[in-house]
Amino acid sequence: MHSPEFIRQAGDAQATATSHQTTAWWLTALRQPWPVAVRIVVVVALYGCYFLLGGGLQGERMPYDAGHYWELAVGFKGKNGSFSLLNFQDPTRGYLAALVQFPALIVRYLTNCTMPTAAKVTGTGWAAFLFAFLIPELWQSLARRRISGGRWLLLVLLTFGFWRDHFSFTASDIPALALLLLALWAVSCAPVGWWLVAGLSLAGATNCRPMYLAAVPPALLLAAWWSRQHGRSWQRWLALLVGAAVALGPQLAINRLHFNSNSPLVEAQVSNVQHAPLYLKQLTWGTRVLRYDTDLRQRLVYADSAGLAVLRREGLMEYTSYGQFFGTVGRHPVDYGWRYIRHLFNGLDVLQPSLYLLRDYGPERPWLQLLNYSAIGLGLSVLLSGPLNRWLRWPQAWAVLTLLLPCLIAVPMAMEGRFLLPLHLLLLTTAAFEFKPQHPKRWLQGQPIRALVMLVLVAAWLGGCFWLSSTTTRNLVPDRGKSLVDD
Repeated sequence: MHSPEFIRQAGDAQATATSHQTTAWWLTALRQPWPVAVRIVVVVALYGCYFLLGGGLQGERMPYDAGHYWELAVGFKGKNGSFSLLNFQDPTRGYLAALVQFPALIVRYLTNCTMPTAAKVTGTGWAAFLFAFLIPELWQSLARRRISGGRWLLLVLLTFGFWRDHFSFTASDIPALALLLLALWAVSCAPVGWWLVAGLSLAGATNCRPMYLAAVPPALLLAAWWSRQHGRSWQRWLALLVGAAVALGPQLAINRLHFNSNSPLVEAQVSNVQHAPLYLKQLTWGTRVLRYDTDLRQRLVYADSAGLAVLRREGLMEYTSYGQFFGTVGRHPVDYGWRYIRHLFNGLDVLQPSLYLLRDYGPERPWLQLLNYSAIGLGLSVLLSGPLNRWLRWPQAWAVLTLLLPCLIAVPMAMEGRFLLPLHLLLLTTAAFEFKPQHPKRWLQGQPIRALVMLVLVAAWLGGCFWLSSTTTRNLVPDRGKSLVDD
């Protein structure tokens, strides 16, 4: 008969063995790729629990542009109650930017819930589509390997930390990026039907966010590369064109009916009254303003004193032509170069996980900034280290260009963090999927000089990021009705 002490020791040993087995199981699971279904469950559970616990936008209605998109989606329903795409009459935005919000309206109609609640339901779907399917599947098609569950989970947590509340608004940023990524992934599939999806998605992304027009040339070059891999087939290209025509056909009809235009592209005018290109107006705002944010009470405008001084010296209130803008840039190249470096940083300096600031900044802000700057730095270190030809190989180069060119177009604008969403997600994904701690450890081993150099570089990077952020913050001007982005 065993003594009580022996029984206790045996129980402790069994518990320890069980704990080790559980730990080993989790470590093995994190090292293995996860099925798409498992990834979807994880994302839906994460965002669903967050929204159920009160995260994201509260209240009854959508503010600012998010409310405008909701109104545009409602506008598809005519006065007689019939639904028609031709009821869309906004000269600034494309009809698909409103149409992708329509599922939220259906959720609200079926459940009689609030606007934010309906947006959270559909937003959780967008989050699952983007993070559980599109990003890992596109990465697999480009890198030719599946990503482990642990690295994928790291990306999900990083993006949740920086972008989670965007999924509680009806806006076009996330859907447009998802459509663009869907197009990039679809052309990697050989069946003709996926090329039809690619045409629909690529054209849809440009209609939701006109700045994605800059992504079309490299996206088509990526398609050409994949076409060679699949075996050249005119049917695929025909399907791509048909898909694009189906997506842009309603916009052509809308432009003919309401704007007397034969273009299938978004008119992108300032308003029904001002027919100047919106991008030209944005170039003016981008010279006056370093950064533009909003909270639920007011706009947060960070003035660019150097840009305002340039406009005064040039005798300009606004740019009236692109030639005038480029002429001004040519006379002040250093000034505009430094301005756009700051714009680039401000677009990556994600200060809030929301489209609009939902609450005042708390003591956690510097820690979130530190996490952001560290993740961006790791992503850049992966992209810039190693053989240069690693990123010059096709198809990776075309995919990266597809994401970067729209961001390059956005840099001269009055910068908002969401404008550089593709670049920020690219850097976060690269840091989560590709950074290997053993590489710098191996490089530093037994090399104190290298360790000192790396320490200085890290301190300079983090210190420079905090300094640039604080210098922008100090330029906040009060919102008193007519501001630097009103004309």
